[in-house]
Amino acid sequence: MPNQKDSNIEDFAFDYLKSHYSTLYSTKGILISKAEKTKLHGTADGIFALKKPDNTLFIASLNVSQSQQLARLLNRYKKNGLSKFRFVTALIAFAATTFFTRSLGYGILSWVIPVAATLVIFVTHSLLERSYLKHKVEKLLNIFKAQPADEQWLGISISSLAFRHNSLAKHLLNLCERRGIGLITVGKRAKVVQLKDPRTNTCHKGDFVSHYVTEAHIRKTLLGGSFLRVA
Repeated sequence: MPNQKDSNIEDFAFDYLKSHYSTLYSTKGILISKAEKTKLHGTADGIFALKKPDNTLFIASLNVSQSQQLARLLNRYKKNGLSKFRFVTALIAFAATTFFTRSLGYGILSWVIPVAATLVIFVTHSLLERSYLKHKVEKLLNIFKAQPADEQWLGISISSLAFRHNSLAKHLLNLCERRGIGLITVGKRAKVVQLKDPRTNTCHKGDFVSHYVTEAHIRKTLLGGSFLRVA
């Protein structure tokens, strides 16, 4: 078992989701596979495939490859907020506008204009930086477009406490909510926390198993009743 300093979502997510689906569908017949490729050249870090009570096939995908980048973004924002560079650009704007307005003899406006310009630059920089960070988070989640599944999961090695009073983490939760992505985390205490439930997707042509390169193997294994865990 990994120690508290080495808790990694990949070491816990597979067992957690296996237990989750075993309980949910009252079955031990779950095919678990890692680095599963899709027919459109995407790759799911893990999949969980099973046969539901109505004999239809179900597949869930797991992504943990974005864990490090997302954890870095969220922890940095939690600790530092936006960058201090905003103050530098605001100071430069104040100095530049003060110099020009006084040089041109604007009188009292040589005080008003620099202050107004500084506030505008500071607010604009803050909004643009916040928008950029949100875009980075959204871009990392776009990986799920290449991982079709009945349910999709994101796993991050991060303390659930990092989501408190963290607007960037809240944005991630909102994105997961809108896209129907389940979210699980694991912190230093090696405790898996489920922050978001996934939404079950609808496959309009057959089932999601048909999207994977090993479709024939998955169908044979599940329909034949032989269940293996594949590394």
